[in-house]
Amino acid sequence: MKRWSLAIFSIFRRDSPHEGYSLENSLNYSVGYRAPNARELFSGFADYVLQRELGSQRYADPDVPSRDHPADILPTELDRLREMMLGLINQPEHFKQWFGEFITQSRHELDVAPPEPPYQPDEIYDALQQGDTLERLGGLRVLRIDGEVFVNGEKINSPHRPALDALATHLTLRADHFGDALEDPSFLAMLAALVNSGYWFFGD
Repeated sequence: MKRWSLAIFSIFRRDSPHEGYSLENSLNYSVGYRAPNARELFSGFADYVLQRELGSQRYADPDVPSRDHPADILPTELDRLREMMLGLINQPEHFKQWFGEFITQSRHELDVAPPEPPYQPDEIYDALQQGDTLERLGGLRVLRIDGEVFVNGEKINSPHRPALDALATHLTLRADHFGDALEDPSFLAMLAALVNSGYWFFGD
């Protein structure tokens, strides 16, 4: 049996079954990472298609070929049907939008605590300028896909790319992370909506 001496934040390889004992009182966490399977991906994409009423095209074959048996479905017809269905997946913009929404949706209930009363954009501006910091909620998924940022199933729209990159990169945010974006009322309104959703909060 192999023995390891672990330090804080040590991580086992995924192929290393183990039985551990602490030398003193401590908290041990076992965290598993699970990628979605094909069934979950298809189900998620189907939901996206239905919500946006995509795929309204019907199968059509005006030049139906003859067949030996009237009940036969020909291989060429199956190929056409498959191509029609794959046409939905093979739309890069829709596929990127779906995956950004799908992969950032939390698979468990987030411990959100929306502020009461909600922040006004100018209050967030003043707090950041005074040196307060925004902390990202634990477990919140924030990812970039082709330069676009998704937060918990929603795409964040803003022309201020460096500020969006900061949202996706840093767990703690200061005023300088946002730069000139803080002078844009539309960006401040978007940031206020994220804070009032409980996704970011002001640190102590």
